[in-house]
Amino acid sequence: MKTDIFPLNFFKSIITPKRVFTGRKQLNWFQIVIVLLFINGLMMIPLSLSMAKMDSYPVEETYPNAFDLLDESVIEFLDGAEFSEGTLTLSEPFFEEYDNGIVGGNVSTAQEEKALEAPNTLLFQENELIIKDGENPVTSVTYTKDFSIEGVSSIEELKSELSRQWFIQNKTFIVGSLLVSLFILLLVSIVLITLGSSLFVYLSKKGQLSTIRTYKESVNLVVNTLGLPTIIASVLGFIQFDIITMLMTQTFGFVILLLLVFTKTRFSDDVVNQINNNKK
Repeated sequence: MKTDIFPLNFFKSIITPKRVFTGRKQLNWFQIVIVLLFINGLMMIPLSLSMAKMDSYPVEETYPNAFDLLDESVIEFLDGAEFSEGTLTLSEPFFEEYDNGIVGGNVSTAQEEKALEAPNTLLFQENELIIKDGENPVTSVTYTKDFSIEGVSSIEELKSELSRQWFIQNKTFIVGSLLVSLFILLLVSIVLITLGSSLFVYLSKKGQLSTIRTYKESVNLVVNTLGLPTIIASVLGFIQFDIITMLMTQTFGFVILLLLVFTKTRFSDDVVNQINNNKK
């Protein structure tokens, strides 16, 4: 009997419940690891494309103490500000000291040095925004040409524009960090689902009908079962990205398909052979 090579044998083993079961012996451990990474990658592709479209990130989550300094008085100081060719011009400089930090605009070098000695600092300088939050390193955000706080009338609007500016400068790092974190989180989740479900399938060998003999067979069967629901979840992610919908589709699809595999085969080669004989 001709045996398909990897990965063709995997794709052929995810089409129907019967093939999911009969293909449980085709992968070795190395190939199983490759398939798990592939399944994880399918979930990550729509997520990566969605994050690539991000144009802002709430900077107050990274610098909460510094952005707590923003209040209505700061909005008033920034009222009438003009911005042109990367340069911010205020009607007059300001330097406000609070218990938890300092906020200023177009301040002198001496005032800037004093502000950076405070625990938290926000400085609206001519060409950049300077942020200091506790023990975190001081960061500066160079204004882009489309930066504008003209017409900003609320703290939330100001935070939104500053978040956009900060994100533009740090997009590669932010998106990269989020993708790595989510890749690891999804991979751990998939591995735990695979190993946990495989254990239950493996324990079914105690049944009178089951012909599953090894734990690797169980893992292979579960990996086969994950294939089709993950492909469907990935396609849905391309159509309309929603990570919750994708995860629910993958999880419920996996559970339903595993139940269909059991209902159809009883995890028994004898039952599969009987089905094949009845079709002849």
